[in-house]
Amino acid sequence: MPKRRYDLGHPHLLRRRGKTKFWTAWLNGHEISLGTADRVEAQRRLDARAAQRERTEGSDPAPAPTLLTALALKFAEFCKPPRHTLKTAASYTDRVTMFVEWAEKRKVKTTEDVTFAIMSAYVRARAAEGAGAATINRCVIAVRLMFAFAAREGIIAEDPFDARKFRTLKLKEPRSKPNSITLSPAQIDAFLDAADRSSPTGYAALFRLTGGSGLRIDEARHVDLSDLDRKRMLLTVTPKPGWTTKGYRFRDVPISERTAAAVISFIGSRKGIALDDKSVWREIQRVTTEANLPRLSMHDLRRAWASAMHKNGASLKQVSNWLGHADIATTERYIRVYETATEGHEYLPR
Repeated sequence: MPKRRYDLGHPHLLRRRGKTKFWTAWLNGHEISLGTADRVEAQRRLDARAAQRERTEGSDPAPAPTLLTALALKFAEFCKPPRHTLKTAASYTDRVTMFVEWAEKRKVKTTEDVTFAIMSAYVRARAAEGAGAATINRCVIAVRLMFAFAAREGIIAEDPFDARKFRTLKLKEPRSKPNSITLSPAQIDAFLDAADRSSPTGYAALFRLTGGSGLRIDEARHVDLSDLDRKRMLLTVTPKPGWTTKGYRFRDVPISERTAAAVISFIGSRKGIALDDKSVWREIQRVTTEANLPRLSMHDLRRAWASAMHKNGASLKQVSNWLGHADIATTERYIRVYETATEGHEYLPR
């Protein structure tokens, strides 16, 4: 029998294997046994199987590609608690929705239309709009997670983006230098004193609570009396009904007597103030302007607390646990030095 010419990937005979010397063949991406040692019969059986496969594939047309909007809705449902916290789920949903809207304007409507070139164009478009590197990277990560989810759930045949390609999409994020200046304890005290004088009681207590414990603003919003241990002077950050901490990490944070009093004051007065991010931001800027201080945010109070704890002798690992960080490298970026700190010359060995 004349030898047949074949192309890689197409059905063809391979070799005879084992004691029986049965022929094996390459069919549909796998090596199969044909159950015969005769080459002519093996070829006949292979041809029959290949023809049967072609008939089967012809009778079952390939399913239509999944629409990006449908995939985004399924991904948003997947991200809901307890998979992620409400805030993280909302963030992922917003970012994939932004990508889908951008893609549809460019006639990219199905999952099959999304390629690495499309993602590169998306990164360039966001950069042209003025979005920062960190913002763009978070958007790309959300899209990558959405396609990875689709591949796991069988919505698409395979994830079109591997980790190596996505690494090239990531932009360099500017980071604070290790010795970047933070607000000094005197500046924080001046801010808190100014808030005590002119802010509503709820806001003043909220600022003292955050400045004295390093809690995130969302964690501070959900503090209640059961979280406060006056005997051990600890404040517990723990999930509540309908809400949980970032990454589901709960912890005990050491606090002072003055911070404990702020916790009680905030719980009793928070219903009288607006606690959304914009309202809190406006109040902070009003106080800093009145006190003639640099602009700051609630997260700056958290960083200043971490820096003060570390300067007073707490290890990075301790501070990381109190802040609720998953990675100590994040804590390292929080720790700053004060304007009055040494230049370091006295530590030079020679």
